Amino acid sequence: MASYLIMTPPGAPATDERARFIADGFSWPAFFFPALWLLSKHAWLLGILVAVLQILLIVSSSVPGAFAASLIMQLALSLLVSLEGPLLVARNLRKRDWTLRSIVPARDLETAEEIYFSNVSATTHRGTATALPSSKQPAAKQGENTAGLGLFEPYGER
Repeated sequence: MASYLIMTPPGAPATDERARFIADGFSWPAFFFPALWLLSKHAWLLGILVAVLQILLIVSSSVPGAFAASLIMQLALSLLVSLEGPLLVARNLRKRDWTLRSIVPARDLETAEEIYFSNVSATTHRGTATALPSSKQPAAKQGENTAGLGLFEPYGER
């Protein structure tokens, strides 16, 4: 079962239909096409960096005895992008002042949307629709409220 990060545009209410549902998990397209996937998600600098690394690994694979090493490094790069890519998308949205509204565990996107919008409509009727704490907190508290599990930053306890 995957977790979905639900983010809304700046200033939008929790019930906004433009909400983005980002699956916090492995991404097959990011595994097979890491540079193109990053570029399609508007992570320009990282996409270009990964493309350059992939080209260097392809060139280095023609060196005698370096094929296995370059193949392993290519797989490691693809695995890193496919595991950390979705959280990178969420982090980029957060930098553009999108609001993290909720984290919903669900089997698929349809179920996540159904759970989220039913919970949001219930809390809106009670008048208590709020977002998760923003990232404008001190660094000591920020790790407690950041969603997801990453390889490089502590995101809280699980």
